[in-house]
Amino acid sequence: MNYKSIILFALPFVSINTFAQSAKKIANQSEWVSLLPNGKLQYKNTASGDKIMDFSYAGYMGGGISLPQVPAKRTLQPSGNDDTKMIQDAIDEVAQLPLVNGFRGAVVLGKGKFTCSSGIHISASGIVLRGSGSGKDGSTLFMTGNKHTAIIIENTEKQSNTANVKPLSTDITDKYVAAGAHTFTVASSAGFKTGDRVIVTKPATTSWIHFMQMDSMKRDGKQQRWIANNANLSMERTITNISHNTITIDAPYADNFDPLYGGIATVTLALPSTKAERIGIEQLHIQCAPLAVSYTEAPYAAVRIAGNNCWVKDVYCEETMNTIVFAGNHNTVQDVHVTHTYPNLGASKPADFSLDGSLNLIDRCSSMGDNTYFVWTSSLKSGPNVLLNSTFRGHGSRIQPHERWSTGLLVDNCTIPDGNIDFMNRGVAGSGHGWTMGWAVAWNCIAQNYIIQNPPGTLNWAIGCIGGRQQTAKLFDSAPILPDGAFDSHGSPVLPQSLYLAQLAARSGKQAIENIGYNANDLSQFKNKNIAPLPPLVREKDGTLGENLAWHHPVNASNTRGTSREFSGENAVDTDHATYWATTDNAAQANLIIDTENPQDINAITLSEPAGIQHIRAYKIEGQVNSDWKVLAEGTTVGDKITHRFPTATVWKVRITILQSDGYAAINNVGFYLAKK
Repeated sequence: MNYKSIILFALPFVSINTFAQSAKKIANQSEWVSLLPNGKLQYKNTASGDKIMDFSYAGYMGGGISLPQVPAKRTLQPSGNDDTKMIQDAIDEVAQLPLVNGFRGAVVLGKGKFTCSSGIHISASGIVLRGSGSGKDGSTLFMTGNKHTAIIIENTEKQSNTANVKPLSTDITDKYVAAGAHTFTVASSAGFKTGDRVIVTKPATTSWIHFMQMDSMKRDGKQQRWIANNANLSMERTITNISHNTITIDAPYADNFDPLYGGIATVTLALPSTKAERIGIEQLHIQCAPLAVSYTEAPYAAVRIAGNNCWVKDVYCEETMNTIVFAGNHNTVQDVHVTHTYPNLGASKPADFSLDGSLNLIDRCSSMGDNTYFVWTSSLKSGPNVLLNSTFRGHGSRIQPHERWSTGLLVDNCTIPDGNIDFMNRGVAGSGHGWTMGWAVAWNCIAQNYIIQNPPGTLNWAIGCIGGRQQTAKLFDSAPILPDGAFDSHGSPVLPQSLYLAQLAARSGKQAIENIGYNANDLSQFKNKNIAPLPPLVREKDGTLGENLAWHHPVNASNTRGTSREFSGENAVDTDHATYWATTDNAAQANLIIDTENPQDINAITLSEPAGIQHIRAYKIEGQVNSDWKVLAEGTTVGDKITHRFPTATVWKVRITILQSDGYAAINNVGFYLAKK
């Protein structure tokens, strides 16, 4: 039998009582980070000096700083018409006020429904947009009109022309820079001073890409490019000390660097920042109509934070897609909750929280929705970034860094009872996402499963976590099986309860964790340990073939009749045989791609057409096997039900292509089976 992903062991749902019992034992600590009697932390280093980094610098103003209370300067009430201009005008008026202790003032929205047909832009520093509550009786921004983001924090001021200005730069000369390091040696520190903002750059050389085994990926016979040669992983840091040619930076170096793989790491004086700062969004309900379309067509997102030292607090986002995007640094999102009525359509998934910046904190947040990424990271983004004390629910959804190379993610005391936490090689998924994450930590989490893999020369950790362990090849391959990353104390939580809070207290004292709303670093602060999984999705069983393995999986349809869900591809794999996928009239060719989401052994497929719409005259069925398409079956007519058997194949996707039909094609049920011989 061909390989499919291995569940090394699966743990049943574990309640808060198990965590409490383990906490009473006290002795259970990680070998990688342990708590000393004096409250300090002790770290284990690798032979090269790499270690779990200090994540405590993530968040508003560098972590451990209370979110400010900003006085109101304008107060608005809903007009009953389009309120976009009224809100924007009030923000623009406050933007003209002088900064006082870093702030201009708040625009306050009264209770009720504010209709907005376009995005609200906050481009001046020191402004807060505050509602009168995130509940249904509070302040609602109701999104209508063309595609837009409800609130955009972004300075529209462009960087001044510096094409002829060569910024001060120096090379890092250390033989090796360890992950988590704060200091390094440079060729010359002349011209640099304490307080300077600098860009620390690691080049992605041909040799390093080869070392990462990312230069031989092929999909459908075509070469895939992971990272462009000589692209850079850049980290913005501040110099805190200079001693001769040794530079110390404020936040840790979020990767390792070995000159053996070519290229030179550099420290470059940063250009003056044009990003807006100290902007807050508070106490709002952001809502749009339920989205019955694929997320790629979804018109509305909630907040884009392209500023530094900003925050979003106590905001309820209803039905938005790609809801919160972090495109800046040192931002905090606290008590933000996202819900979706309908499962996302298709194998391509949105992210409720998208980390496109560095040193950001997602704290006490939640998301509810099927077939999404709760949190992802983007290409060539360095940490540290932190996801703390948050809860995510939904079938087919997960926390999974998404594409190419990001570093330094802490998932701390989060609960995902229905999905995975994955630090993994995504192989040729997308356009060649490959290794997505290095130097990431899952700490005292609960999840259905964990896929934790170590990229070459790098570590990823799962420490004190509850849930199954899953091994798999890189996406779309069946072999080789990639070994586990660093699992420590799996199945038994460890002390300290929160790594982030412990690191913050060790660096800045207990007051720092109180500043961000935690009374202590113990189990009493984490109320998300006793959340039961959602009921399992119902699957059909065929008396001869067995369980239908196709049902409820994500579907992409190349052609769909109409623009609503009435004839969408998901109707072919739902539990209702009365619904069906249908194409437009006289579609020359159309396909339905069903994503198994993990390697799946199958040896039989069934197709069914709805009664009275049996128009198919030719089709073929292919499976994605080892990053290529293999024909599994072909046929002419389908009718009420047709069954194809074939030698067992390990597939990641199944593609059904309608080659010819009279009028339009329709399929009301697809079945995959691993039938007994």
